[in-house]
Amino acid sequence: MASSANAAVPATASMPAWARLALGLALCMAIAAVALAAGTRVPLIGAPLIAIAIGVVVTNGLRGPLRIGTLRIGEVSKYALRGGIIVLGGSLDIGDIARTGWDSLPLLIVTIAAGLICALGVGKMLGIDWRMRCLIGMGTTICGASAIAALAPVIRARAEEIAYAVTVIFFFNMVAVFLFPALGHLMGLSDAGFGLWAGTAVNDTSAVVAAGFAYSQDAGTAATIVKLTRTTLIIPLVIGFGLSMPWLDPAGNNKGGSLMRRVYDAIPMFIVLFLLAAAMKTLGLFGAYGPEIQVAGRWVLVVALAAVGLQGHWRAFVGAGARPLLLGFLTWLAVAGTSLMIQTWTKTL
Repeated sequence: MASSANAAVPATASMPAWARLALGLALCMAIAAVALAAGTRVPLIGAPLIAIAIGVVVTNGLRGPLRIGTLRIGEVSKYALRGGIIVLGGSLDIGDIARTGWDSLPLLIVTIAAGLICALGVGKMLGIDWRMRCLIGMGTTICGASAIAALAPVIRARAEEIAYAVTVIFFFNMVAVFLFPALGHLMGLSDAGFGLWAGTAVNDTSAVVAAGFAYSQDAGTAATIVKLTRTTLIIPLVIGFGLSMPWLDPAGNNKGGSLMRRVYDAIPMFIVLFLLAAAMKTLGLFGAYGPEIQVAGRWVLVVALAAVGLQGHWRAFVGAGARPLLLGFLTWLAVAGTSLMIQTWTKTL
């Protein structure tokens, strides 16, 4: 009986890597197709949120039978998200991107400062290790797992610290995707105001894209541009943390000379390609295909968000512990609250 059950389950683990990647992509595309169809019927929720919700249900209910852990879903998420953003760039004018990014920069600097002060100061009061405080602060204020991955080698974080920090950030990404659009409608935010709020206050790029486009097309575009501007700040912050290592870890060995190499490796190449695509559109190289490119970019992003949902295995959240979760929440609250207060003060909501 057991052998027949095992035979019914595809032996995906023994498949070549490319085949497992293809199966993972096919699963994400199937979820995205369902989400896009459902999104047309429930536009208030939208395809991005539905894709994540389906992915979470599937991974927690069918993880074993589908062998989701072997399907390289993380790679699908990474490449589809970056690819979708690059394609989206082909529907935008480079002048609009520069204007939105430049206008959001002062707010980004203030919210990042508020988040890092909260993470390092409150985290110390909570008795959380300095490396964990830095990882949660960087992940919350910049761009989630990418920022954590960029900072981790600079501060020599341990594997379990990286895993905990990523789990904490991912948890609040899931919360933000569903909470932010509802709060935005409740507060009556404009598309530009919500895009600026989501772009500055939601952690990971995938969650910013999901929350922004769930609110509206214009809000999603604005949120994505603000988020990409925020992502570029990885570089000065990684340098800053590297230069602060003698103060952060006085007992450690801080003589490593590979900081600049790590900073170079942390430069997000997909942002460069996003800007290149936007420049090509601005020069008229895509002709009149802007709307079609926008639809294609949205489709690829929904595929990426389905993959994000498929990585939302709830048992991972249990291992994060209460104090890092509390610190992640307080840091996130500091960033989101600061963004809202400044936008209210400057009347940009």
